[in-house]
Amino acid sequence: MDIKEEKLIEYLESLPQFEVSGGFTQEVMQRIEGRKERSRYADYKKWVVVSLAAAFLMLVFFSDLPLLPELQISSSFGYRKIDLVFYSPSQSCRTVAVAGEFSDWDYLQMDKIKDDCWRITLRVKPGKYQYGFLVDGKEWVVDPSSLRQVPDGFGRFNSVLVVNGESSS
Repeated sequence: MDIKEEKLIEYLESLPQFEVSGGFTQEVMQRIEGRKERSRYADYKKWVVVSLAAAFLMLVFFSDLPLLPELQISSSFGYRKIDLVFYSPSQSCRTVAVAGEFSDWDYLQMDKIKDDCWRITLRVKPGKYQYGFLVDGKEWVVDPSSLRQVPDGFGRFNSVLVVNGESSS
C-alpha cells in the first residue's frame, strides 16, 4: 500500500462509528424509488415540451404561416401634402410666413407666386392644426379662405386646418 492510502485508511478509522437501525436501508431505498418515479414524470414533461416545440417548428417551416405578423397600416397614418395659399388683400406684402401646430409654431417662409399670392406645400399627418400667417414679419393674419377659426388665448384668432386620412385637402 501507498503512504497516501494508509493515511486515508487511518483517517477513516478515526471517524466516529454510528449504528443504524435495520430499517435504515429500507428507508433509503424507498426514497430512491420515489425519486425515480418523480424523474419519470420529469422525463415525461421534457418529452412533452420537446414534442410541442418540434410540432411548432414543423408548422412554421412547412406551412405558409408568416414568421412575423404583417402590419396593415391604414393610409390615414401617413403624411399628406397640403398646399396652403395666402391671397393678400393688398399687393404691398414683401414676405409671408406660416406658423402653426404642424411646425411647432416655427415660421415657414412661403413662396411668392404673384404679387398678391403666396404658397407653401406642407407634409402633415391627419389631424386638426391651428395656424396663421405672419405678413412682413409683424402682422398676424388668419387665413381668409379658412372657414374655421378659434381664439388663440391672446385676444386674436387662429385658423384651423383639418387634414383627413383620405384626401389631401
